[in-house]
Amino acid sequence: MRQERAKRTRRQILDAAGKLFAALGYERATVVDLLSHSGVTKGAFYFHFSSKEDVARALFRDRSPRQGLVAPQGFRLQELVDGHLVLTSRLRHDARERGCFRLCLEQGLDDELRRSWLLERIVFNEELLTAAREEGELSAHVSVRETAEFLVSACVGLQLMSQTVIDDADTGMERRIALLLRNVMSDIAVPAVYAELDIDQDRGIKLLQM
Repeated sequence: MRQERAKRTRRQILDAAGKLFAALGYERATVVDLLSHSGVTKGAFYFHFSSKEDVARALFRDRSPRQGLVAPQGFRLQELVDGHLVLTSRLRHDARERGCFRLCLEQGLDDELRRSWLLERIVFNEELLTAAREEGELSAHVSVRETAEFLVSACVGLQLMSQTVIDDADTGMERRIALLLRNVMSDIAVPAVYAELDIDQDRGIKLLQM
């Protein structure tokens, strides 16, 4: 019973942290804010975490390895598409994921922690693009490294723009990411593979619900 209560308290703190970091950023969010939004006592907070930075580290650490990735598909490029569509849906529906995204763009934390989220995405892209090349899915002109980095930078840019400039209360972000992926895939995939790819804007949320 006590162990379950401790887990629940820790979960409450991290859920509140995800929302606060996403909304306010790391520097503006305070421990007092975390206490208020999580509904836990100061003693309970410091039982689990030593500081605000400790909470931020836990947000990244508690993410499952390759969180947001999906089951194997017939084409490696479909898996690449799915990973981006699923992550986009997670960023809209999962407060902790949004918090990690906001944290990785800020200067208040050490570089290694901030870069971990972005590097994870680049490695994911590289591995699937390399596999796609080996299986004959990529056009000859494609640079795996450059494409992997471009996809991350473009998707992050769209996410950031949507959060700061565009009202994205609906599925606008999914629509924009799907459009980006269609344009990229039409350039890098061989025609026969591109014709088989499912890049529907609703695919990410459907995969999350499976």
